[in-house]
Amino acid sequence: MKIILKKIFEEVTILGGLMFFLIFSFWFLFQEKHVFFIVLILGQSVIYLTTLIIRLFYFKNRPNRIRYRTLLEKLDASSFPSIHAARISFLFIFLVIFVAKDVFFILLFFILTLLVLYSRIYLEKHYLIDVIGGVILGIITSSLFFFA
Repeated sequence: MKIILKKIFEEVTILGGLMFFLIFSFWFLFQEKHVFFIVLILGQSVIYLTTLIIRLFYFKNRPNRIRYRTLLEKLDASSFPSIHAARISFLFIFLVIFVAKDVFFILLFFILTLLVLYSRIYLEKHYLIDVIGGVILGIITSSLFFFA
């Protein structure tokens, strides 16, 4: 059962991954909704830049420590904040504001968002505080783009 759960969460965590986010963003570009594409890419850039700055000054090991030799490897080995959590939170807020038209879709994506957040802890990629930090970063980034 544990192997099955691990495999499920490995698949679920992809929804918070960069590749999914980019495919989702480019879908708006191909739909000729250029503003949505630009907002998503800029939001992602802010999340990465902020995380880079935080990790340059504050290193926190992941639950399963990752060995590193270079600065880039060290930045990737750092756990706080969770970029997956920031990305999926930003995407959830974007969808609720600009795309979702019915409660069912919002609830479905909320559940998927929670599953992605939990997957980061279950797969031992992050601690709870890393995920919370990522969610806060996603909310702040969303506030900058959607409510400013």
